[in-house]
Amino acid sequence: MLEEIVLAIDDEPGTLAVIGELLGASGVNIHTLSATTYNGQGVVHLVCDDGDEAAEVLQANNFKVETTRPVMTATLDDQPGEMGKYCRKLTDAGVTISAAYVTRKGGGETEMVFAVDDLQAAREV
Repeated sequence: MLEEIVLAIDDEPGTLAVIGELLGASGVNIHTLSATTYNGQGVVHLVCDDGDEAAEVLQANNFKVETTRPVMTATLDDQPGEMGKYCRKLTDAGVTISAAYVTRKGGGETEMVFAVDDLQAAREV
């Protein structure tokens, strides 16, 4: 199962390199990520195949893990409006989306990862 890990980081050169090296050495595969910084602080969202291992490795190396949570994938047609339609279905089912990522595009499809508050209800959409 894929899991999202959210890290609070200081905006320092090489931080993503260190994260990638640590997880790679531990055999944790990063499926997708998002990283932003502002005023010297940053947030990194990682989607990994082994969230527990990733969080343990990162915490052992002085990274501040804010949260770890399971995520789901959805494959959508690669057409204008498809993401909106899918997200509307989630919203109408009472599901709140806290993070979304595009992980792959090709062959007329877009694979996305969603962090949601109710995985079961989202999977039923």
